[in-house]
Amino acid sequence: MFSCCYCQQQHDDFIIRTMEKLPVHTEVINLRRLLFPKNFSDNINVDFSLVKRDEFPYMYFLINHSSRGILTIRKEIDRDELCRLRRCRCDTWCDLELEIIINSAKYNIELITIRIIDRNDHKPIFLNNYINLTIVENAQIGAMIKLEAAIDYDQGKNSIIDYSLVSSTSLPFSLRYNLIRGDLSLVVEQKLDRELISSYNFDIIARDGDNQTGILHVFVIIDDINDSPPKFEQTHYIINNISETVSIDSIVCRVHATDDDEGINGEINYYLISHDECFQIDHITGDIRVRCLLDYETQTMHQLEIEARDRGEGYKTDFCT
Repeated sequence: MFSCCYCQQQHDDFIIRTMEKLPVHTEVINLRRLLFPKNFSDNINVDFSLVKRDEFPYMYFLINHSSRGILTIRKEIDRDELCRLRRCRCDTWCDLELEIIINSAKYNIELITIRIIDRNDHKPIFLNNYINLTIVENAQIGAMIKLEAAIDYDQGKNSIIDYSLVSSTSLPFSLRYNLIRGDLSLVVEQKLDRELISSYNFDIIARDGDNQTGILHVFVIIDDINDSPPKFEQTHYIINNISETVSIDSIVCRVHATDDDEGINGEINYYLISHDECFQIDHITGDIRVRCLLDYETQTMHQLEIEARDRGEGYKTDFCT
């Protein structure tokens, strides 16, 4: 079995390029042709051998037919594993250096470099397929939420080349990434409003040079701030024909307000602002009750001012009469 390789000579060293994960017994290079290119002949009496056998990186290679000098794969070479173990410099090239003993009329040792070429045998992956994020609705435009980047054990164009957002609806976000540092962030691009859109579902796609992809499913919850005031259903409540004989603690009216915020920001309490000892309001329900005996001859009309106040930080209010 033969492999497709490329050989070049640089600074008196021979560099042989070969693909990773070639089958065992695959031919890498004919050393006789490499080292004696001008007077190549099977009649030249020469033997080739490796300086070492079982040490790194010699354990990956074998010379078949020492007189012919056929350098072959002895053990499958996983470039990505070598990079992970830092047995070669994968930020530039994954090079394995071999010293070859040439035993001919003149004993010699020649240095050759086996440059392991990456094949795209991995696709980008996210360690977690799903994430939940919470972003406060008053987040500043340009605010960044750091995400865990995808991983691709390949190198160069076989590794991750870009990220993209995929959604069936318009998003107020963009992606910012640095492939060299392995940084990935979600960026707020528009003003958020939880009362309009309270959550977002979308995917982040990591793509390598062969269009293999990894997908991260993202669910974003917009966290409420207290930015919506309570609103009474009516500005003025008019109650006619209350009898002066109405009993104490009777409910004569109920006021009601709503708030578009959620949680404590949307919870409302009611307060009687005007000082009238004949009436009392329930802080929770907004029920107005009679607290004294009414006397038409003494007072024919009562005007009450009522405040609705939410319970959020920096509370907001509305008023009615």
